[in-house]
Amino acid sequence: MSLPLAIVTEPLAPQPLQWLSDRCELVQCATSDAPFDELITRAQALVVRTYTKVDQQLLDRAPNLKVVARAGVGLDNIDLDACKSRGIRVVHTPHANAMSVVEYTISMMMRALRPIHSITQSLDESSWHQAREDAITEGSVVGTTLGVIGLGYIGSRVALAASGLGMRVMHNDLHQIEAPSQARSLDDLLIEARVVCLHVDGRASNKYLISSDQFALMRSDVVLINASRGFVIDPVAAERFAAQNPDTRLIFDVHDPEPIDPDSGLLGIPNVILTPHIAAATRQAKTEMSWVVRDVHAVLEGHEPTHPAC
Repeated sequence: MSLPLAIVTEPLAPQPLQWLSDRCELVQCATSDAPFDELITRAQALVVRTYTKVDQQLLDRAPNLKVVARAGVGLDNIDLDACKSRGIRVVHTPHANAMSVVEYTISMMMRALRPIHSITQSLDESSWHQAREDAITEGSVVGTTLGVIGLGYIGSRVALAASGLGMRVMHNDLHQIEAPSQARSLDDLLIEARVVCLHVDGRASNKYLISSDQFALMRSDVVLINASRGFVIDPVAAERFAAQNPDTRLIFDVHDPEPIDPDSGLLGIPNVILTPHIAAATRQAKTEMSWVVRDVHAVLEGHEPTHPAC
């Protein structure tokens, strides 16, 4: 009896990949590779990560597809309605990389508010004391106000970690959420917070959630961290704000498009830190995300998956 064909379009961790290979005919093949057009016609499973777009056009070429797996959290690149109408199950790993994103957010916040200076050579007594004096920061995270936009699984854990550091935490969310942090309107949060972090989802209404009007409300020394979706921040407005406010720090891990447009005005601005979508980039998190293959096999075997999206 032939094994079902599973196509993996983007890299997975070795152990989960081998696990699936033992149970399926497994082919690693990007959608741009020549064999994909033939393989997708008989594939029963498709495993993707961030950059493979699973839309109606692709699904029309996949008559035998039973399950689409996203090794990660967001499902922006998968047309859930189109999959549902075909009876194709969609599975993902909603919490696998959450704490890695929390770590990124807190560490970048600390980098901005409490930079640590190291020494690279032996110092005489005078230079030693001068180095200690030069390393004194203006303040501390203790008592600093953090505004969390999007109090979901990741945002709530950022809020918890920040509270543990002695920060005053407020949040804004579409839903009324009982939480230790203080609920605020978006405008009030942007006015009050020294640090603002974004952890919203990929719904269309979040496009340019932060644009010129929102930047106008922020403190001139705000630390703004985006590890959610690139399109939630208007890049032109961000560029203008950074240029006009040298004490601000804009820290963006996600971008629209990716890779970053080489003509982006955000490139090279001293108070803008851009990272290449690596908030979840720990091997531990990537391995946990790759174990989405367990749900792939479950669906192929006719069982209910642990983490269905539809």
